[in-house]
Amino acid sequence: MDESKQPRRVRVERNIYRRSSGVYEVGFKDVTGKQRWRTVDGGITAARAVRDSLLTQRSRGERVSDNGRLRFGDAAARWLGGPVSDLRPATQGCYRNAVEQHLLKRFHARRLDAITRDILADLVRELRAEGLAESTIVIVIGVVNRIYRYAARRLGWVGTNPVSLMLSSERPKASQGKRRRIFEGSELEQTIAAAAEPYRTLFTVAALTGARLSELLGLTWRCVRVDELEDAEVEFALQVDRKGRLVATKTDGSARTVPIPPQLARILAAHKRRSSFVAATDFVFCTRTGRAFSQRNIGRALRGAQTKATKATTATGEPTFPALHVVDRAGEPVPAPHGAVPSMHSFRHTVASRALLAGESIDEVAFLLGTATQT
Repeated sequence: MDESKQPRRVRVERNIYRRSSGVYEVGFKDVTGKQRWRTVDGGITAARAVRDSLLTQRSRGERVSDNGRLRFGDAAARWLGGPVSDLRPATQGCYRNAVEQHLLKRFHARRLDAITRDILADLVRELRAEGLAESTIVIVIGVVNRIYRYAARRLGWVGTNPVSLMLSSERPKASQGKRRRIFEGSELEQTIAAAAEPYRTLFTVAALTGARLSELLGLTWRCVRVDELEDAEVEFALQVDRKGRLVATKTDGSARTVPIPPQLARILAAHKRRSSFVAATDFVFCTRTGRAFSQRNIGRALRGAQTKATKATTATGEPTFPALHVVDRAGEPVPAPHGAVPSMHSFRHTVASRALLAGESIDEVAFLLGTATQT
């Protein structure tokens, strides 16, 4: 026997082994007495979680099988119909688009164990060559990772997640994506000044709170407390989705109560006096019939205000956003390039940028914006 030969795997602790490559495996006998091995995507903590789950299944008399012939298309369909179906509609649409537009045409009939790290690295290069934004490619690879993890945890697939083996240089970089356009200089103030009511008030609230548009549209008068100017606050607890439904905020961390300055409290109080809908459950920003505005309504209003906005420092009324006034040789308007003009989401980024420049901590800015992760 060759004593120099390294063993295939080394025992780390009860039912957990490590290969020479550093990958962890869980070894156990199922209810039929057959030895099983389950490769773990992660470190020792993940291995312990997989071990405990498998041993619990065995103690219940459940048979743990190895679904080694599982194909990507089948796993993706099960994932979309399973945990993804409980997510927000916008998130579902994002994940479904990644699967249907970019992954199924490449991997539908392939077995999971036939998709390698190199194949995924090629996918990243192909998507870049197609002109996809780096942020979109991050989502696509993230979806692949989630499908593999679901297959390992719920579909009985045994193998190594190829995403976990990708080198840092092979992975898409969100930081390489184009920087989102924010309001610069006095663009924000000029845009608000050019807006008509009630949009001027809505833009002002967005500019001072950094709230998501869906959260602004979900505000009811119960959540706006402006009777005491020095203690005025706005509670963001609900949002209006793209179908016009009033739903919970994006995450538990998104629900928050934000103190507002007295000047904003006065603006909201004046807006309430002008409104025909002032009951506690009425929307703060609503149509003439009391329904919440749609996001498309607000997008059009913002673009209209930006088109009218002019630089106060010039006697000739030079437009704030020249890109919105370009015409072709026939005198027809030329659509502004994507990202040339701030969008509604730019309010959030502008608030964050100005707060950080003013010396606010990252945690304070994260709370103000209601981000899911505060670091």
